[in-house]
Amino acid sequence: MDIQIANKLDFKVSVIIPVYNAELYIEQAIESAVNLIEVGEIILIEDGSKDNSLSMCKKLEERFEKIKLLTHENNINRGASESRNLGIQNAIYPYISFLDADDVYCNSRFRVDKSIFTSNNSIDGVYSAVGYLDEEDGKMFYLRKVISPEELFHFLLIGTYGHFHTNGITLRKSVFDDVGYFSSKLILHQDSEMWLRIALKKKLINGDLKNPVALIRRHEGNRIWKGQNYNTKYLLYVTFYNWVLNENISKYDLLLLLRRISIYESKKSNKLYYFLLIKNCFKGLLKLKMVD
Repeated sequence: MDIQIANKLDFKVSVIIPVYNAELYIEQAIESAVNLIEVGEIILIEDGSKDNSLSMCKKLEERFEKIKLLTHENNINRGASESRNLGIQNAIYPYISFLDADDVYCNSRFRVDKSIFTSNNSIDGVYSAVGYLDEEDGKMFYLRKVISPEELFHFLLIGTYGHFHTNGITLRKSVFDDVGYFSSKLILHQDSEMWLRIALKKKLINGDLKNPVALIRRHEGNRIWKGQNYNTKYLLYVTFYNWVLNENISKYDLLLLLRRISIYESKKSNKLYYFLLIKNCFKGLLKLKMVD
């Protein structure tokens, strides 16, 4: 059967896994996903690792038919954004999900997603809870309240009820045609910036918020745990701000965004917060008026 016809008849997902210095974990990540019936393919993007990840990925590609291995030109390191973008561009199935190379999927990863997508063509994405691997406290990464798609952007922006994790979201591939790809300007928080974009323009709903569909592994090699700071968070919101000025954002949410920017700018530069807030709000509203 032609692959495009098959895609319309069945729910199949392209799982995208950027791989960087993950030789100790990538096999377990693959084994957690490869036998799930909803997974049509697993795209590994080996991102110029300094360990034996590339060799391990080649062995896994030979072992599992579903695996497709990609590298950047000359096998150089391009970062998580460009690696995910390369995976999206090469995906052949209509749904996209992500998995970090040191994390794992649960057996129930796509159970709720499939039910939602196949029963409602207007849904663009589904996000579910994610837990932590080998941690006994039961902590989960999830939104603590069911939020309507119309309010999701606002609450993600202010963070009142938490955020969802990259490992727990499934999207229609067509979403990226409208909102663009992950920003290569961001070393960290590329996914958070992307979820703000999608929440503003698309219809995202919750899947399973009680039971984790994936598990995060915390270890010393995690860049996000040790690398984030006021500067990286400032860059996250400035990057989103530069994108959103050409979109339909309310003045109230724009002010909330400018408040976020001013907070982190103040913390990283030791400048007065209220001075920065006034300056940024004046410039932001002026630019918004010009876009309108």
